[in-house]
Amino acid sequence: MALPVFRLDLDVADSLGRRFFPAALIVQEDRNLVMGATRVLEEERDAEAVRRQADGFDPQRLGHFVLVGPRSDPPHWIYRAVVQDLERRPSCRPGDVRHCLAAVLEDAASRGLKLVASEPLGVWRSSGLALPEVAEAFNGAICDVLGKLPVPFRLTVLVRDMETLEESSRLFRAALLRRASRSFHSVSDNEAVVEARCGGRPFQFHFVPGALSGYLVTNRFAARAEIS
Repeated sequence: MALPVFRLDLDVADSLGRRFFPAALIVQEDRNLVMGATRVLEEERDAEAVRRQADGFDPQRLGHFVLVGPRSDPPHWIYRAVVQDLERRPSCRPGDVRHCLAAVLEDAASRGLKLVASEPLGVWRSSGLALPEVAEAFNGAICDVLGKLPVPFRLTVLVRDMETLEESSRLFRAALLRRASRSFHSVSDNEAVVEARCGGRPFQFHFVPGALSGYLVTNRFAARAEIS
């Protein structure tokens, strides 16, 4: 197999802090930085400080992010991805998720972070994105930054339960196949490989048919590395 450069994983959210310890966590945020205050900040005085700061404060630009941290035990950076406008229906656009996620991944790479986890950005009650839109946006962002990240780099999408994990695995794979520049490059009992061009360069995407997982991206021109 060619040399691995990127890995997308899927897991349930309750694995965070138990068997999975990322260097950075991406959570979604609204333009006024209020949505994430009670979910991300650990102490009530921290949330109150955010609310005071929001008074007379210009809303953030959609598609950008705010960096907090590192914090918690063990420590990790928190990227607050500004992708929601709760005064709009739908409250999120796929292009903002794609732009923001790509920017976060590049910023994490610039800080030497290679293991990042993310919420399924854009999903918010009945007003946000549907999971197929999220899968398309994530795959687009990954394609945008391939070749710009340190080798190897790993992104894990954290979903709420096993049912959502099963659905997300199918949708991410379907979005990948729509992007692929050709049909299956090769298929075996244990692995399928398709090719897609990202940034004008060909990459190979490997996945296990039927498995609850994401995919591994390889590039035969990359420096030698391994993803554990």
